[in-house]
Amino acid sequence: MFKVGDLLVRFGKILKVAAVKTDSTELLPFFNSKSSNGLTYSVQNQNLENSHVRRLVTREKLKQLLELILIKNSVAVAINVTETKTTLSTNQLAESLQLIKDLWLEKQNHAGFLPGGRLSLYQQALSQASEEIAAVKGIIPDQAKLLVLSTLKQGQKHVPEPTAALL
Repeated sequence: MFKVGDLLVRFGKILKVAAVKTDSTELLPFFNSKSSNGLTYSVQNQNLENSHVRRLVTREKLKQLLELILIKNSVAVAINVTETKTTLSTNQLAESLQLIKDLWLEKQNHAGFLPGGRLSLYQQALSQASEEIAAVKGIIPDQAKLLVLSTLKQGQKHVPEPTAALL
């Protein structure tokens, strides 16, 4: 299934496979953050499929997602916060990027303001997507976050091609 050294995504966090045992897999946080405190996760192998663990997207898939979702000009859509919170837990990068774009557009239409629940959701989605983008591109999450935000701004200015830094 997974090998030692593989990078995986679980609830938006990037984890590195530290050990694979007959009954469980041990995972370590890939990016050291204050919230992880060096914790090691141990997931029973029989539960891996149901625990929303997946491999990172490839560079090519990331490029396609960013072009499709962030670069493409669009209008804001209505967002159901309750349903969207559930969507974030499914661990799908495409859905996180679409949510970021929708909330970013809403924020632009409201003088840069999002109500508390929506702001929290925006920050969570941006954090989750940034970690995966950073792992795929080999940069730190803060740089990935800046790339996402600058790409959103460029996409709304009708820029036809994504920046070289993004790809």
